[in-house]
Amino acid sequence: MAKNAFSDDSVVSIPLRNLISILGAVAISTWAYYGVLERLSSVERDLAVHWEEIEENDDWIDNFEPPKQVQETVSQVRELERQIAVLQYQVEQLSK
Repeated sequence: MAKNAFSDDSVVSIPLRNLISILGAVAISTWAYYGVLERLSSVERDLAVHWEEIEENDDWIDNFEPPKQVQETVSQVRELERQIAVLQYQVEQLSK
């Protein structure tokens, strides 16, 4: 059996057209890979930014407390509703 020997003096013959095609394919593949990688990084960054904003909004909702004036107004409205219910009951009793 013949022994395959490779050295610095070994000669490889390839048509120029095929070499240019291979180099073009490598260049396009590299460009596409880095394009996909950039897009993926962009999407991940956007996701992190949106998630942070969602967390901030959730914290705001959980810790929300209406102003004192609004709380007082709600209490007054509830008291008025209670008084109206009492008056309606009294009117019903008088109309019987």
